[in-house]
Amino acid sequence: MTFLLSCRKALFMLAVALAWSGALPATAANLPRLEADALGGNHVVLPTDAAGKPLVLLLAFTPESQGELKLWSRQLLADRVARNAVVYVVVVAAKTAFVSRRHIRQMVEGAAVGSKDQIDSNVLVTFNGDGWLTLVPPGDKKTAGVVVCDGSGAVVYAKRVAYTAGALADVEKAAK
Repeated sequence: MTFLLSCRKALFMLAVALAWSGALPATAANLPRLEADALGGNHVVLPTDAAGKPLVLLLAFTPESQGELKLWSRQLLADRVARNAVVYVVVVAAKTAFVSRRHIRQMVEGAAVGSKDQIDSNVLVTFNGDGWLTLVPPGDKKTAGVVVCDGSGAVVYAKRVAYTAGALADVEKAAK
């Protein structure tokens, strides 16, 4: 009888633990230290360089994501989000068909992601996917990843999501 009660208690504790772990959002972690170079040459270290402001990262993993990169970046860099948060477009060129920094610059400029100053300062390139590749769930080649961190570096939004007005509203809300 005590063995049966012990098993029930253990199962109950296991069920509570599983329910609790499922209740926490997958984005409840802090952004790890990530490094990349801006197309203008500056080395950026995140979340440190966000200087306590909310941070929005738009992640491009393949050349096929150029269309989504264009839609998202135009809105994020020109939108009120950019006034209240630090916004970076990050080309994660690890394990993809990206050839060189020049090729990436041509893609970014072709996508017209922002002004020349924004392209030089806010577009980051990394050929090392460590940390970057795990920020958002895997998805198709055309979909961009979007990550939002609060001022303390806690990830509050992390999805691979196609650009829509609704998705932009969700990112704006998370970046406040």
